[in-house]
Amino acid sequence: MTERLYYSVPMLTSCEAEVLSCEERDGRFLVTTDRTVIFPEGGGQPADRGSIGGAAVLDALEEGGCVVHVTDAPLEVGSRVRITLDVPRRLDHSEQHTGEHMLSGLAHSMFGAHNVGFHMAAGYSTIDLDRYLDEDELALLERRANEAVRRDLPVTAEVMDHAGLDAITIRKKADIGSDDIRVVWIGGGDIDSCTCCGTHCATTGEVGYIRIVDSQKYKGGTRLWFSCGGRAVREASELTRAMTELARSYSTSRSELPAAVRKQSEELSQAKRELKARTQALCDGIALAHGEEIAVISAEGFGANDVKMLTESLIRGGAKVALAFGRCGGATHYRALRAEGVSAPMNELVKAVNGIMGGKGGGSPAFAQGSAGAPVTEEIISAIRRMLEGWMK
Repeated sequence: MTERLYYSVPMLTSCEAEVLSCEERDGRFLVTTDRTVIFPEGGGQPADRGSIGGAAVLDALEEGGCVVHVTDAPLEVGSRVRITLDVPRRLDHSEQHTGEHMLSGLAHSMFGAHNVGFHMAAGYSTIDLDRYLDEDELALLERRANEAVRRDLPVTAEVMDHAGLDAITIRKKADIGSDDIRVVWIGGGDIDSCTCCGTHCATTGEVGYIRIVDSQKYKGGTRLWFSCGGRAVREASELTRAMTELARSYSTSRSELPAAVRKQSEELSQAKRELKARTQALCDGIALAHGEEIAVISAEGFGANDVKMLTESLIRGGAKVALAFGRCGGATHYRALRAEGVSAPMNELVKAVNGIMGGKGGGSPAFAQGSAGAPVTEEIISAIRRMLEGWMK
């Protein structure tokens, strides 16, 4: 068994310990000691990092009541070593885990939502709730959580057996096999109470700041992304810098940025509508000027949607088969379309163009399309026209 000092003395960042075992596995070493400040992975919380006697702790896990340290170097069994904790990592995990309890407990008491999943990663943390919370409810949840932060309420833990656990009412009871059950209380249970094996802050004030980053509907409930403490402050600072930079590019303030973006979006939508109308008029004009049953045309500056529009105009203008090329953004786009009653297969036509152009694409006998990196030349257009003339005889 390993004495877990991260429970009995949470603020301890290093300790002396005796190496009980050291086993090599896949180029790494599994080390157990009689005591440790290193928390192993569990309860949705990643393991601590640190060092043991000069060897780096790469991971930690629990096996048979012992904390197993995964190290990059072997340690002599029976030796006395110093175990040192990676404090910033522990602090970050404790902030996230305590914040998760606060959000989950308040979501339960305020909205009757149950936490059905929790995941903590290096760059994000998520909570899955079995009830959908809309934006207003999430905003209220975030506000109440930060009110609890400012109240600096105590975060305490109590170890009990199954009989003791059965005698109390808490938000969530995990299915734990042993009689060494740890229950965490926040604000004496007013904010949260549940079984948990993770590490936590000593008070809610130490969490500092709780931020709901995003949310989405998930399995009939809500998955919300959140951050706490230093992580939340860094994210908020980065967001503020990004908003400031974006606002400057719009020559406006951060508060007026949404209106400026909406205005530009509306102007862009209007410009796209006008461009589409003008492109349609240009395509109709090209079709009117062409006037042949077999149309093989190249248009500079036309993209994939534009060549689609052009082939449709050519067919409406009387062409039996239309193949349009457009060069835009360093790529050549092409589309083939046939009129009603024409049997020439457009997918075979595009296959032939792919071979000539070194492109990719396909479709159906009625229409097909593709693209290539190479530009289309007059020689290619002439060769394809001759091929189509042979098909149409």
